[in-house]
Amino acid sequence: MQKVIFFIPVFNEAERLGSVLSRLPKKVLDYETEIVIVDDCSSDHSVQIASDFTRHVVVLSENRGVGVATKVGFEYIVDNFSDGYIVKLDGDGQHELNFIPEIVRRLKVNDIVVCSRFHPSSDQTNTPVDRILLNMIFTEMLKKITGWDLTDVRSGFMGLRFAGVKSIASSMIVERYGIPMEILLRLWHNNPSAVVYEIPHPAIYGGDISKKLRNKYSSEKINDKSDRLQVAYSALLKVIESLKVPRERILKINGFRMVA
Repeated sequence: MQKVIFFIPVFNEAERLGSVLSRLPKKVLDYETEIVIVDDCSSDHSVQIASDFTRHVVVLSENRGVGVATKVGFEYIVDNFSDGYIVKLDGDGQHELNFIPEIVRRLKVNDIVVCSRFHPSSDQTNTPVDRILLNMIFTEMLKKITGWDLTDVRSGFMGLRFAGVKSIASSMIVERYGIPMEILLRLWHNNPSAVVYEIPHPAIYGGDISKKLRNKYSSEKINDKSDRLQVAYSALLKVIESLKVPRERILKINGFRMVA
């Protein structure tokens, strides 16, 4: 039976994880739901909280990064389910869960659905300047390579079809930051004619966010921000080289296919 599978990679999210999980719907449209969580060796009570909501909890024995946690999660989904729509989100409360029905509805006629924080219709009132610049740089790179009309290639909130996840799970190589870009690139590489749809999503960087995120955004130094740029670029380059993307794809802006 086809289901909606919520996938959440987790690292020390005890402060907000219970709230997020308690608000995930038991049913979306006509589909029953399941929750899959991969805990990246949290030192808080994230695992205990996750186990209260689902039996599908995978715990890594050492901290490997969100990329590895995502790969493990995708492989777990492929091994334990036979079909469905996968909704990937974070456990820190930055994603608006009322978008879930729209994600699933769009997945019925699109291959990939991205909740875009940088869509022209998205509220970016509190978006830090470094995040805006990061998105500008990497979104333009992926637009040139894929030809897709993207506005946010680093969003952790996306919908994917089971077949797409199955086609990329075993080949993913990004260990930490940059995993959304790898997902998009690998799906494009396997199916260049795949159809992507973006849903405007508010960029939540202030207000009711976790202490972990608040401290990160308020105390992060310029060097830390520069380091994140380097890590993301290295991850992207690693994926591009592994896919053997032709030089002309990188140098040329291609047409795009977008479904409203």
